[in-house]
This record gives sequence, C-alpha cells and structure tokens, in this order.
Amino acid sequence: MDKSATLIQASEEPSGTGSRDATGWRTAMASALGLTVGPSVLAVMSFGVFITPLHREFGWSVSAIGLGASLLSITVMIISPLQGYLVDRFGGRRLILWSSPVFGLSLMAMYFLPDNLSVFYLAWALIPLCGLGLWPVSYLRLTAGWFERRLGFALGIANSGIGIGTVVVPILTASLIGAFGWRAAFLGLGTIALIAFPVAYFLITEPTPRRTDVQTGGDTLRVSARRRPFWLILGAFLLLGLVGSSITVYQIPLLLDAGVPEHIANLVPVALGLALIVARVVTGWLLDRFKASVVMSFNLAGGLISVLLFAAGPNVVTGLIAAALAGLLIGAEFDVLSYLVPRHFGRMAYGKIYGITFSAFQIGGAIASSAVSASRESSGSYTPAMLTLAVVCVVCAGLFMCLGPYRYDAAHK
Repeated sequence: MDKSATLIQASEEPSGTGSRDATGWRTAMASALGLTVGPSVLAVMSFGVFITPLHREFGWSVSAIGLGASLLSITVMIISPLQGYLVDRFGGRRLILWSSPVFGLSLMAMYFLPDNLSVFYLAWALIPLCGLGLWPVSYLRLTAGWFERRLGFALGIANSGIGIGTVVVPILTASLIGAFGWRAAFLGLGTIALIAFPVAYFLITEPTPRRTDVQTGGDTLRVSARRRPFWLILGAFLLLGLVGSSITVYQIPLLLDAGVPEHIANLVPVALGLALIVARVVTGWLLDRFKASVVMSFNLAGGLISVLLFAAGPNVVTGLIAAALAGLLIGAEFDVLSYLVPRHFGRMAYGKIYGITFSAFQIGGAIASSAVSASRESSGSYTPAMLTLAVVCVVCAGLFMCLGPYRYDAAHK
C-alpha cells in the first residue's frame, strides 16, 4: 500500500467516522441543491425559454438572440480554468459565498434590458462571469474532499442537482413568463439564485484539516499534463461536448424534421431530463464498483444507438428512446469527469484539471452548435451530422478504454 493510500485509510479510521460521514453527505446533498440553483441551470437551461418573448418584444431575429447563448458558452470556456485555479487556491465554499449574490443580481439586472442587441450580448458575457464560483467544480471538489470509498456515489448525488434543474427550471421559467412577463421572470430566477448563499453558509463544509492532508496529495497540473491520461481525458471530453450539445440543442428540430407534431416534440426533452437525473446517481454508484472506462463506454453505446435513431428519422416512440439514451450519456459525463480527476491525478490540482477539461467540453459544444446547423443547411437533412456523431461515439469510447489503471485508488487496496 502506497503512502497516499495509507493517509486516506488513516483518515477513515472508525474514530469520528460517523460525524465525518454525516458532514460529507450533508455537503453532497447541499451541493446538489446549490447546483440546482446555479448558472448551469438558471442561465444555460432557461436561455431558450426567453427567445420567443424577446423576439416578440424587440423584433430581434432568433439567430441574433441565439448568439447570446454562444457568447455564454465562450465565456464559460474562458473562465473555467480560472475557476479551477481559484477553487484549488481558496476553496469552493468561499467562492460560492462571494458569487451567489453577484450572480443573482446579474440575473435581476436583465429586468432593465433595453432594445439594444449590444447590451444583450454584453449581459450574456458577464452573467457567467458573475457566477464564477457557482459552476460545478466548486461543489464537486468540496464533495470529493470528504469521500474515498464512496466517492462515485457522493459525486453522483451532488451532480444530480443539475439534472433536477434541467427538468424543473425551464418549466418554472415558462410559467413565470406566462404569468408575469419575461422581465419579472428574470427577477424570479435571480431571487432563486440567492438560495445558494444560505445553502453554502449553513450546510456546506470544507474538508477538515485531517482530510486536507490527503486532498493535497497528487500531481501538479504540470506533471499531470505530461502523462497520457491527461490528454486522453481532454480529447474524450472534447468529443463528448460535440455529442451532448448536438443532441441537446437539436433534438426538437430533428423530431420536427421527421414529421413529429410540434406539441409532442416539445415534450420529448422531458425524457432526456428524467434520464439525466437517473444517470447522475446511478453512474456515481456504478463508478464505485466498475472502472470508469467501462461505465462510460457502456453509456457511449447508448449514445451511439441514440444518434443512429435520430439519423434514421425518429417517430414518437424511437424519439423518446433516443432522447432517454442521450440523457443517460449526458447525465454520466460529469460524474465520470469528477471521478477520473482524483483517481488518475490525485487532488492537488483537482480544480485546475477539471476546469481545463470542462473548457474543452465547451469548445466541443460550440463547434457542434454551428457544425450541425451548417450540415443541415448544406444537405437538407440532419442525417449526415448524426452519422458523424455515431463515429465520434465510437472514437470517444476508444479513448476511455485506453486510460489504463487508476494511480490514486486507495478505495480498493
């Protein structure tokens, strides 16, 4: 047994284990709530609901409004490594406490949005920056700091918050817009965002000094970047960004192209969202029992079937199956990432490595948004793009299978 394994095992001796486990599980569940009201949901998942109201009020084209979402993704891509550095340097809880009120106020400020596209674009570049400490890595590093043997399940619980928000927040946003208008809806979302502050203040705890001795073990970013798993993970999540973003953005247009009635097509994403919630928790449980490469390859097989069903021109039944399989893949992605980082590189540079990989995922998403649309316009069908994504799924699974054994896996020693 190596030194890091000994330290971890010592930190999990029976003395005080009950209270320490209780603190860890409380942090995991509080992190789920924090992610439910974070920018991954309130900014990203609600954006599409505002497109029609803004188009009606200001007359802006749908494509012009959609550029705001691209700016949001670009900003997230840029700030993710910065967030990772700050989380490693100052801790996730402190960043959450500072970011929550700023992010909430930035959403509320959209109440005053004028008829000016430049201001709209500036807003969607600043909103993700205002939520700097609320993106997933803050919560996931906090949760990971409390666990070793049940690390996967704990991270799955924390990550489930995004899945829950993915289903609930768009419906809530649409209800607020219908009842009070889009400006008041932004006020409502901003108020909801403030929940992250009391959650972090009262329920989330940084890992104790005894565990911190363990969490600082591992490779630096420079050392990690010299090793093959770093680049395999980076490449795999770039490809996952292509697949996940393509399906998330274009699932409704795919169904409409295939002749599925609009009122039914608009309900299909619910299947994806529900599958995503299940995948967050189940994937975490599986990671504690099977290699991450096996778990992710299994989910990518489902993703392969999903894009092939979309390529064939889905009907209502096959569309639901495709959406559910896609949800299982999308729900597994960040469980796997947050698990792979400490297993392959330790926890010293957890935030930095996670942030860089998350940025690569966002690059893949940005490429997908334009590439799938361009393919549709040039070929008159989504089929070529979906068949390309099928190949991407196979290549991505191959990258995961090449990762090799964990270096920091004291849980099973």
